[in-house]
Amino acid sequence: MAEHTAADGTAFTDEDIERWGTEAEAGFPGWKFGKSVPGRPISVGAEARPFTLRLDAERREKLKQVAQERHITSSQLVRDLIDAL
Repeated sequence: MAEHTAADGTAFTDEDIERWGTEAEAGFPGWKFGKSVPGRPISVGAEARPFTLRLDAERREKLKQVAQERHITSSQLVRDLIDAL
């Protein structure tokens, strides 16, 4: 049985995929879902505002690669780097 790795580094198998498919087809019995809210979730506080930064292709690629290695988004990587200052 093959083992796979999710973007966040979590390992899962073909058996997990089959189980998830069965749960989805059954309508996720026993699961409780909250109200659907449109838009992106605010992950860094209600006062968070977008910040635009222009990067050349080389810097953007470097940011993307490091974020993937750490299993986080590019945005979270930038937040972490700022926090480290």
